[in-house]
Amino acid sequence: MPVPLPRLVLLALLAPLAACGTADGSQDADRQSVTLTAQQTARVDRGAEKYADYVRAETDLLLAGTARFVAAYKNGDDEKARSLYAPTRMHWEAIEPVAETFGDLDPRTDAREADLAEGDEWAGWHLIEKDLWAPTEEGRLTDAERTEYADRLLADLSTLKGEVADADYTGEQIANGAKELLDEVANGKVTGEEEFWSHTDLYDFQANVDGAKKSFDVLTPVVEQTDPELAKSLTTRFGELQTLLDQHRAGGGFVAYTDLSGDEVKELSDAVNALSEPLANLAAAVAPR
Repeated sequence: MPVPLPRLVLLALLAPLAACGTADGSQDADRQSVTLTAQQTARVDRGAEKYADYVRAETDLLLAGTARFVAAYKNGDDEKARSLYAPTRMHWEAIEPVAETFGDLDPRTDAREADLAEGDEWAGWHLIEKDLWAPTEEGRLTDAERTEYADRLLADLSTLKGEVADADYTGEQIANGAKELLDEVANGKVTGEEEFWSHTDLYDFQANVDGAKKSFDVLTPVVEQTDPELAKSLTTRFGELQTLLDQHRAGGGFVAYTDLSGDEVKELSDAVNALSEPLANLAAAVAPR
């Protein structure tokens, strides 16, 4: 099994591409927003409605999956809990930019141990991840603590469901959320830092890409009119990145991130950067002046 890459090596691999125009039609990220026609504005609104439906559907799946996950965890069925962890979290990762808008819900639910400042209380997904995967000498939560943190996670995600029930979004918010999801990939998934104990980062990676792709998909009818070259570039780049991710599938899921070689990590990083550059222009293509 390949040895995980040191953090400094990974960060060197993740140096972003220069923000300039490219031969594939992507343009500078600071260009001006377009002037939308009434028909195009209506199409953005329809896309936003579809995105709101998507967020609610993902939240429903997230809550149902988390209920199964925490039940197994509280019952001491660690093998089942491990098998449910990554597939359930994918529904969170796909809509994380939305979750981040609701106060401290995101840090309560998704903080990593490395993110904590002195005196911060830790709870959420990654506390449970550590309890399930860390070596025994790292310590284990008591049954009472398992119940406390599992119930708290489920309660927080129930809160999320209530928050998104009537939420709506603008085209610009959806486009910026897509860029945030690619930034999530670059800052946590490609480095292998997000799932420090379980090494299930590729599940999160895929979910972030899925969420960004959905954002683009609901806005595509407008982008094809306001910036056809950008629409073509994004379609190509999403396809290239997905092809790379598919190479690391195994048993209905993904291989452990530590199974990837340095060359494979760099290949994924380069594909993320190649997509991130034109994706930065998406908001300008759908947001009227």
